[in-house]
Amino acid sequence: MSSDLNNYTVEALGDSKTDNLFVGSVAKAFRVLEAFSRAKPMMGFSQIARETDLEKSAAQRSAHTLYKLGYLEKIGRDGEYRLSKKCLLLSQSFLESHRIVAAAKPYLKFLRKKTNASINLTLLDGADTFFAVRYTHPEMLSNELFGGLKVPAYCSATGIAMYSALPEDVVLNTLKTTKLKPVMPNTVWDIDKIINRVNESRVSGFVVGIEEDFASDITIACPIFDSMTNEVGAIGASYSSEYINAEAAILECKQLLLSAANEITNRLKAT
Repeated sequence: MSSDLNNYTVEALGDSKTDNLFVGSVAKAFRVLEAFSRAKPMMGFSQIARETDLEKSAAQRSAHTLYKLGYLEKIGRDGEYRLSKKCLLLSQSFLESHRIVAAAKPYLKFLRKKTNASINLTLLDGADTFFAVRYTHPEMLSNELFGGLKVPAYCSATGIAMYSALPEDVVLNTLKTTKLKPVMPNTVWDIDKIINRVNESRVSGFVVGIEEDFASDITIACPIFDSMTNEVGAIGASYSSEYINAEAAILECKQLLLSAANEITNRLKAT
């Protein structure tokens, strides 16, 4: 498999025999879409079949259907497929319709203007946190972070912040079913120490991460909670450790982050 996203459709196909509403051909089409990535931007039928573990005929039919629907386009003399601009419209629709994203955007822009940090909005996806929106500071461009990037929640400040807004049993069950391992030398990956960080965040309202998921990165994060959907998010302010230390970063942005996260959560309660 070329993408972690394919794990969802693989598991779903496994459940299809007991789910009368499940449409296997739709799942196969999504496996084809999820096979494309920055490492594999263009593929022909044979490569699509290999990446998705589909029969070549099934891969061919799925890719052709997606092409006819406008979600794939053909490039070059060999007619290889790549994702089309229509896929980007789906992502944009998600961002425009998601309650936390819509409520947070004005605050993210404000925080970017008021600090020397890159400002991120992350959401929780199972055991992972992914960047939904990112306003980048020029000094952080070398990290090459982008919307949609996923990292394990247990080893990121934003992930720990989001865990702190969830019930204890949910967090513990998630960690018990997650393969915990160090991502960077500073990664906290012992389950008891992770739980301690989550509990500390419940009290303080924020989390600090220093080079635990990316090199030269200092991130301060605060949780957001949508009581209508029971979803969590987090605002993160990320600094380069080459230009600032953790104490100075906390001094600059902590109160701004706490106020913004609190206002977003309250705004979501009122809508």
